[in-house]
Amino acid sequence: MAKHPARSAMEASLRTIVVPELRSRGFKGSYPHFRRILENRIDLLTFQFYSSGGSFVVEIGTCGPEGTRFSGPGKAKVSEVPKRLRLGAEIPGSDHWFKFGLPNYEPGNEVVHSKSHYDTISTEVANFIEVQGEAFWSGAAQQGH
Repeated sequence: MAKHPARSAMEASLRTIVVPELRSRGFKGSYPHFRRILENRIDLLTFQFYSSGGSFVVEIGTCGPEGTRFSGPGKAKVSEVPKRLRLGAEIPGSDHWFKFGLPNYEPGNEVVHSKSHYDTISTEVANFIEVQGEAFWSGAAQQGH
């Protein structure tokens, strides 16, 4: 099944704005899973789109330098660690979805917005990585993951 054009536009924006930001911060991996391998920990980030379309989450976590019990350092994923944060959430453990359109079951879901609409959301994600993400990862490092 082909991706909804709005999702394709959102992913293109994330790849243009957010992925280079992650690379500049030392993250490796391929969309949607990224990891930054440091001496004392691995910082993790993943994008997860709502199955019905129109929104996504950016979830982050961290693990020890050996990886998780499921995957080694080069394959560790956010879903494999117990302590995670959804970027944009007001408090740890709460939920936050980046909305870029309507779910597929709502009338009007076929609308594809301008590139600037998706770029604004991607810029917001990049800002959350800077502020919330780096604080979470460095705080986890101070707590021993």
